[in-house]
Amino acid sequence: MGRPKAPCGTDAAYRRHLREGVEVDEACRRAHTEAGRKPSKRSKPRAPRSPAFVPTADAPPSDNAEQPDDMKLIVDTLRTAFTTIAASDPTRLAPISREFRAAVEATRGPADAPKELSLADQLAQARAARAARTAGSGATG
Repeated sequence: MGRPKAPCGTDAAYRRHLREGVEVDEACRRAHTEAGRKPSKRSKPRAPRSPAFVPTADAPPSDNAEQPDDMKLIVDTLRTAFTTIAASDPTRLAPISREFRAAVEATRGPADAPKELSLADQLAQARAARAARTAGSGATG
């Protein structure tokens, strides 16, 4: 004899409904929603959040961030935030690194895209390399 089934209105009953392919009633749906909002017993307690960026006195913020001179300030600020967050919470680095990259690219100006070789150019290079190898090995052609 197995364990008794969990009564409706619990998260366990919600999962049972899904497992058995039965329609989920409103009480079980509400219980599942509430269970998802509460921290689980296995999860670690969250550390209190500290501010991601603390402005420094040496770099006052500018009102007009569209000026080219302000791009250097933005890059410096992002660099400071990046190093601070890297030390405290490395999981939050991805969005900052995207902003950092965009700011650095904006200060450097548009980069010229590398020229892509056509298939004919690639074949010509391969033939020239093969001819050079053949000529260098002493074979007669």
